Amino acid sequence: MSERPLAVVTGASSGIGAASARRLAVEGFHVVAVARREDRLHDLIKDIGGTAVRADVTVGPDVAALAGTVAGLGAPLTLLVNNAGGAFGLDPVESAEVADWQRMYDVNVLGTLRVTQALLPALVASGAGTIVVIRPSTPRPRWPARCAWSCPAARSGWWRSIPAWSGRTSSR
Repeated sequence: MSERPLAVVTGASSGIGAASARRLAVEGFHVVAVARREDRLHDLIKDIGGTAVRADVTVGPDVAALAGTVAGLGAPLTLLVNNAGGAFGLDPVESAEVADWQRMYDVNVLGTLRVTQALLPALVASGAGTIVVIRPSTPRPRWPARCAWSCPAARSGWWRSIPAWSGRTSSR
């Protein structure tokens, strides 16, 4: 059991996710670092402590296992950083592949939904749960009619409703 509050960071194997995990560890959180690239996760955990969970946010059983790991740590979950994502489908709408759009939505939007749904009960139970959704900074002016721009917009929109339907959890 960790005596420190828990923070879950998805997409923690590189970039903003890894930087967030490092900062949260310094701030006193027991970080649960989540990503598909297990080797990078273990390197991160060696540096900061915490718990590594290899999971793909598009795979329901992986997300359920993540929730089980968090519950097994026995500490309050007070922060979820939804950072996992990726850019797929840089073609204009008229020549875009539907599979690119599906992959982009599954990772960026539905992956965020899956993780949030799985961990929301623990966040609410902590009495201090906060959800942060990292919105990719896809360059809108350069890609206005491409799949790569539509997902960040969708991702940033739905999470604004979380406080209304959960009643007790803040989102940023």
